[in-house]
Amino acid sequence: MTNEIKNLRELVYRAEQKYGEGIYIREYLKKEFHDTSYAAFRKNCDQTAAALQKLFPEKTHIAIIGATSSEYLTAWFGIVFGGNIVVPLDTANNPELIADEINRSDSEMVFLDDKHVKDVETFKALCPKVRYYAHLQKSCEGLLRLSDLTAQGEGQAPDCEISEDDIAAILFTSGTTGKSKGVMLSHGNLIDNTTCYDDGNFVGHRMLSVLPIHHVYCLTCDVLCCLWYGATLCVNDSLMHIVRNMAIFKPHGATFVPMIAATLLARMQQAAAKGLDKHEVAKQVFGEDFRQIYSGGAYLSPDVVKGYREFGIDITQGYGMTESSPRICTGIPNSPKPDSVGKIVDGCEVKIVDGEIWAKSGSVMKGYYKNPEETANSLTPDGWLRTGDLGYKDEEGYLYITGRKKNLIILSNGENVSPEELENQFAAFLPISEIVVYADGEVLTAQIYPNPDFPSENVEELIRAKVEEVNAKFPQAKRIVNVIFRDHEFVKTASRKIIRARIDE
Repeated sequence: MTNEIKNLRELVYRAEQKYGEGIYIREYLKKEFHDTSYAAFRKNCDQTAAALQKLFPEKTHIAIIGATSSEYLTAWFGIVFGGNIVVPLDTANNPELIADEINRSDSEMVFLDDKHVKDVETFKALCPKVRYYAHLQKSCEGLLRLSDLTAQGEGQAPDCEISEDDIAAILFTSGTTGKSKGVMLSHGNLIDNTTCYDDGNFVGHRMLSVLPIHHVYCLTCDVLCCLWYGATLCVNDSLMHIVRNMAIFKPHGATFVPMIAATLLARMQQAAAKGLDKHEVAKQVFGEDFRQIYSGGAYLSPDVVKGYREFGIDITQGYGMTESSPRICTGIPNSPKPDSVGKIVDGCEVKIVDGEIWAKSGSVMKGYYKNPEETANSLTPDGWLRTGDLGYKDEEGYLYITGRKKNLIILSNGENVSPEELENQFAAFLPISEIVVYADGEVLTAQIYPNPDFPSENVEELIRAKVEEVNAKFPQAKRIVNVIFRDHEFVKTASRKIIRARIDE
């Protein structure tokens, strides 16, 4: 980790000193740009933190629920500036689940936006520890308002020491296989991950922020890296508006999950199939200034990388998890190894233990909040994080993922089958939107949701032919025997990962 800064407050102060009146946050509201400079952002965070110190003289935990906005980020950093712990919650969850995580994180205050005003009475009934509720943007009866808190701290700054070992945030995992766990990330963890790879000069670059703000991939690779590099964070207001917002913000880059990347690629390929020039199609979708897509959160097929390169766009793949803040690997521009998940970042050690990837670095979490049993399952006594991913690394520091340990299928003949290894064969196959492979008795079955926008009356025939083509690459035990077609998408987490335990819904 860099010795220059030790905590997130110092990260924001550094950004103000280096980039001053440069634009940190750019929003498009009511057909106008609304910009927040690094200097204004630092001032707002300081004042908010000072006001929160008056409400909570002793450090506390404060939850926040909402979509990405300048107000959300002001509240987020205002919380941690005062040495408090921020608890970002998934805005897509139902009120009862949100209330459960408020309680399990011991939060005493909740910031929220319009979407959850209707849920305040539910929260009050279920969350007896919460002393204050505050709206991020508006005045509402019975609620505090962020802008009032910021004004109350006019000209002030928080008075507290923050060490790199202090917990900054508790981020709940998506809980695809059970109850969510609260990952404790320290200031040092997040600073280490923000500064773990020298990515070059990005001062003034515009980055479109698409991912959910409660997700650590968005937090580190968008929010914190923009502060570190002097880039502008452009707020995408909806997944439905990505293409529109590309035209509005004219970004130089964006962070995507593979599902978003594959969807946009499919749209471009369909346009090119009508005879349009591929580079012109890319300019129409991404704009003249666009240079780079950064992909993470799930496996990205080399076919998708190849597909984008045909349109003149580079897409890099990284790898990590919430428990490592998140980066273990970072994407390398124009990577010579597109089948890898990137290069292991500086300061991170990786070893393979019985096929499983273990990682150790200054980015690895302090543990799960009030969950010593799960912490012991994930962290070794000497600080190695058991990722749960299967894979291998090469001599040049590139890492390769073959599947998830918990998803590994062990057939009665002793054959081990990684479902991801098969599923990834279809990642760039346009007639398929989603696929999950699993064991049904002694054979492998694939549930498939066909692409509803694919222009063919025989899409199921095309898919069956592709399955046979893929089967021919694998030994008998790893071949898909049964295919089940679905008429709706799989149930997913907020970060668009399919929940395997709910594939029959």
